[in-house]
Amino acid sequence: MQRFEVNRQAFDEWRGAEQATTALTEGEVRVAIDFFAFTANNLTYAVAGDFLGYWNFFPVVPDDGYGVIPVWGFADVVESRCNEVMVGERLYGYFQPSGELVIAPINVSAGSLIDGTAHRRSLPPLYNQYQRIAKGQGEGLAGRLQALLGPLYMTGYAIADQLAVNQYYGAEQVAVVSASSKTSIGLAEALAEDHQSPRVVGLTSSQNVTFVEGLGIYDRVVAYDAIDSLSVLATVVVDMAGNGETAQRLRHHFTGLLNYYMSVGLTHWDKAAVSAGAPQEPHEMFFAPTYMVERTKALAPGEFNRRLQAFLERSSAKAATWLVLNEVDSVEALGVRYTDICAGIMNPSEGIICKL
Repeated sequence: MQRFEVNRQAFDEWRGAEQATTALTEGEVRVAIDFFAFTANNLTYAVAGDFLGYWNFFPVVPDDGYGVIPVWGFADVVESRCNEVMVGERLYGYFQPSGELVIAPINVSAGSLIDGTAHRRSLPPLYNQYQRIAKGQGEGLAGRLQALLGPLYMTGYAIADQLAVNQYYGAEQVAVVSASSKTSIGLAEALAEDHQSPRVVGLTSSQNVTFVEGLGIYDRVVAYDAIDSLSVLATVVVDMAGNGETAQRLRHHFTGLLNYYMSVGLTHWDKAAVSAGAPQEPHEMFFAPTYMVERTKALAPGEFNRRLQAFLERSSAKAATWLVLNEVDSVEALGVRYTDICAGIMNPSEGIICKL
């Protein structure tokens, strides 16, 4: 069995590493990973791997400088030494890009369980929770859309909710950097549903302008080389790219009118740079798991999840009209597509599903 691993210092270098199958101990469960999604968001996991601990979910032992980028997908229980989890069950959650994974279920309920493996206990609970899927679900197109868009649209919805709760920081427009990314599309879908939202402008590369305009969810789409054409209004920036040069241009263009700057992703990982001096505007690095925990506590029990799930159902159904699914069936084939992601040449309408 091979696992997809990347160089933690040079993300565009990858390998297929052989993984030995080990015997289960009491309380453990072995799952066969049916399929998982891979997007530019997974590259963000790598770029923020040290800062936010993503490398710690599936560590490489012994440590030789390579790491494992986590992925979202579905798996089936094929062996169990846990009385509460039966062979044949299906799970949705956070996996390694490989053919199987061993977990140690705790806090098992009718609908979910937590991986209590020792090295994961200090990591964000959202990433350690697995949904127990009803028989016949999590398959076909619906399952693939959930694996591909669920985590990204969840983040987009959480961002939109945070902006709405804070009354958009008094801004007259929201500028979304890397508007073609699927997290940005989820954000724009959520903002389009809020009649209190200010106008939403999508910033993207020139080759993606036509695609982004065709989505019909941004009030205006602007190429990066036309930032100077943006209306000079009180603005909130949601930055999915992490491109230092773009950030500086936006700060210069909106001097005195940049009400809030939210950093979310690092899709332009190779152009990330620390800006000259500390940002003058209010600035935040948004981390969806933390926000969702806080927001869930603030609302009535189950209310945030109800709203989120309803949004995911609506928006994922719409995505089926533009999303093209491409499936790969080997570590080598995944590596080819991963190289495209690192180079920034992946078609924004494409979604990669891996079935190793």
